[in-house]
Amino acid sequence: MILVDTPSSGNEHHYDHSKLGNVLVALNQRRVANKHIVIGCTVIPGYIAKVGRFLIKDTTNCSLSYNPEFIAQGNIVYGQLRPDMVLIGEGSKAAGERLQKIYETICENKPSIQRMSAESSEICKLGVNCFVTMKVAYANLIGDIADRTPGANKIDICRAVGNDTRVGTKYLMPGYGFGGPCFPRDNRALGGYAEMIGIENILFNATDRCNKKHTQYQLETRMAENKNEYTFTGVAYKQDTKVPIIEESQKLRIAVGLAQAGKKSDRSRLRRYHYRS
Repeated sequence: MILVDTPSSGNEHHYDHSKLGNVLVALNQRRVANKHIVIGCTVIPGYIAKVGRFLIKDTTNCSLSYNPEFIAQGNIVYGQLRPDMVLIGEGSKAAGERLQKIYETICENKPSIQRMSAESSEICKLGVNCFVTMKVAYANLIGDIADRTPGANKIDICRAVGNDTRVGTKYLMPGYGFGGPCFPRDNRALGGYAEMIGIENILFNATDRCNKKHTQYQLETRMAENKNEYTFTGVAYKQDTKVPIIEESQKLRIAVGLAQAGKKSDRSRLRRYHYRS
């Protein structure tokens, strides 16, 4: 099981696969034999077919599978023990059966176990996160429309939309835009991959643009309040998170925008907040 970080690279590959590649090369140099090799970190679609299998070409009777996790920062252990779905991109039927048995043993619930080719699972991993970002952007767009419509209530609208079983209630309440180390980069990565293979990236680009526009609307709304001082607490990338991750925090971007406009922070309130923490 290979679990190393594949951070955003900022280039056309979207992820830095260098550490993952180093591990695969090391396995190849040791002429590993009769092993199921499983990648658990996020990769760009096509990595296993175009890179991964080449890097272990000198191993003997080894399979290469993809088994990424769907976990939330600050709640990782729970996410591992009680996942909604387990995604297994099996390099061989034997590898898939072995992985399925592991999850059936360790999971406290009975998740849906989806077995498919490694190539399919690479797309599926990003596809799930892209669908979630699309729901977040949609809910915020509906919220922005409702806010500018006298008599409309965005919470009532999104709650009703989510209760249609074709839609679902998760990630469908207006608030700050999506951020963090996974959602924005995965959305851009799948869109970038689509363009690499000749498919126009309309939907994922729209989601990304919608997310940025929503943050701009929120900044404009705060500016219209015309206060001299503003206070922001809990500026991590999502509400009520238990980890201090501010990567692509939309709330923090609004605070920066206000500061750039010459607004000040209420430092006395911030000091009290940090003392309570």
